[in-house]
Amino acid sequence: MKTISINKIKEQAIHLNDKALKTTEKTVLNSFEKIEKAQNKTDEFIKKGFKFSEKQQDKLFNNLENGKEMIWKNLNKALDFFSRN
Repeated sequence: MKTISINKIKEQAIHLNDKALKTTEKTVLNSFEKIEKAQNKTDEFIKKGFKFSEKQQDKLFNNLENGKEMIWKNLNKALDFFSRN
Protein backbone atom coordinates (compact mmCIF):
# COMPACT_ATOMS: atom_id res chain seq x y z
CA MET A 1 0.00 0.00 0.00
CA LYS A 2 1.23 3.44 -0.95
CA THR A 3 1.34 6.14 1.71
CA ILE A 4 0.68 9.79 1.01
CA SER A 5 3.00 12.25 2.64
CA ILE A 6 1.76 15.38 4.36
CA ASN A 7 4.10 17.52 2.25
CA LYS A 8 2.57 16.13 -0.95
CA ILE A 9 -0.94 16.91 0.33
CA LYS A 10 0.14 20.47 1.25
CA GLU A 11 1.66 20.99 -2.20
CA GLN A 12 -1.47 19.75 -3.95
CA ALA A 13 -3.71 21.86 -1.72
CA ILE A 14 -1.61 24.96 -2.41
CA HIS A 15 -1.62 24.21 -6.13
CA LEU A 16 -5.42 23.76 -6.19
CA ASN A 17 -5.91 26.89 -4.10
CA ASP A 18 -3.71 28.95 -6.46
CA LYS A 19 -5.60 27.61 -9.46
CA ALA A 20 -8.94 28.43 -7.84
CA LEU A 21 -7.79 31.97 -6.98
CA LYS A 22 -6.49 32.60 -10.51
CA THR A 23 -9.70 31.28 -12.05
CA THR A 24 -11.83 33.40 -9.72
CA GLU A 25 -9.73 36.50 -10.40
CA LYS A 26 -9.96 35.94 -14.15
CA THR A 27 -13.74 35.46 -13.94
CA VAL A 28 -14.24 38.59 -11.84
CA LEU A 29 -12.06 40.73 -14.11
CA ASN A 30 -13.86 39.48 -17.22
CA SER A 31 -17.17 40.24 -15.54
CA PHE A 32 -16.04 43.79 -14.75
CA GLU A 33 -14.93 44.31 -18.36
CA LYS A 34 -18.26 43.08 -19.71
CA ILE A 35 -20.20 45.22 -17.24
CA GLU A 36 -18.15 48.26 -18.24
CA LYS A 37 -18.86 47.63 -21.93
CA ALA A 38 -22.56 47.21 -21.19
CA GLN A 39 -22.60 50.46 -19.21
CA ASN A 40 -20.87 52.30 -22.07
CA LYS A 41 -23.44 50.96 -24.56
CA THR A 42 -26.28 51.92 -22.24
CA ASP A 43 -24.82 55.41 -21.86
CA GLU A 44 -24.56 55.70 -25.64
CA PHE A 45 -28.18 54.60 -26.14
CA ILE A 46 -29.43 56.98 -23.45
CA LYS A 47 -27.58 59.91 -25.04
CA LYS A 48 -29.05 59.05 -28.46
CA GLY A 49 -32.49 58.82 -26.87
CA PHE A 50 -32.09 62.25 -25.27
CA LYS A 51 -30.97 63.77 -28.58
CA PHE A 52 -33.95 62.24 -30.36
CA SER A 53 -36.32 63.47 -27.64
CA GLU A 54 -34.80 66.94 -27.86
CA LYS A 55 -35.38 67.07 -31.62
CA GLN A 56 -38.95 65.81 -31.25
CA GLN A 57 -39.65 68.35 -28.53
CA ASP A 58 -38.24 71.16 -30.67
CA LYS A 59 -40.47 70.07 -33.56
CA LEU A 60 -43.51 69.97 -31.28
CA PHE A 61 -42.91 73.44 -29.86
CA ASN A 62 -42.16 74.87 -33.31
CA ASN A 63 -45.46 73.45 -34.58
CA LEU A 64 -47.29 74.82 -31.56
CA GLU A 65 -45.70 78.23 -32.09
CA ASN A 66 -46.64 78.20 -35.78
CA GLY A 67 -50.19 77.18 -34.90
CA LYS A 68 -50.41 79.98 -32.34
CA GLU A 69 -49.19 82.52 -34.90
CA MET A 70 -51.75 81.27 -37.43
CA ILE A 71 -54.58 81.47 -34.87
CA TRP A 72 -53.63 85.03 -33.85
CA LYS A 73 -53.34 86.07 -37.48
CA ASN A 74 -56.77 84.68 -38.33
CA LEU A 75 -58.27 86.05 -35.13
CA ASN A 76 -56.92 89.52 -35.92
CA LYS A 77 -58.37 89.30 -39.45
CA ALA A 78 -61.73 88.31 -38.03
CA LEU A 79 -61.63 91.09 -35.44
CA ASP A 80 -60.73 93.62 -38.15
CA PHE A 81 -63.55 92.34 -40.32
CA PHE A 82 -66.15 92.60 -37.52
CA SER A 83 -64.89 95.94 -36.30
CA ARG A 84 -65.43 97.46 -39.76
CA ASN A 85 -69.01 96.25 -39.95
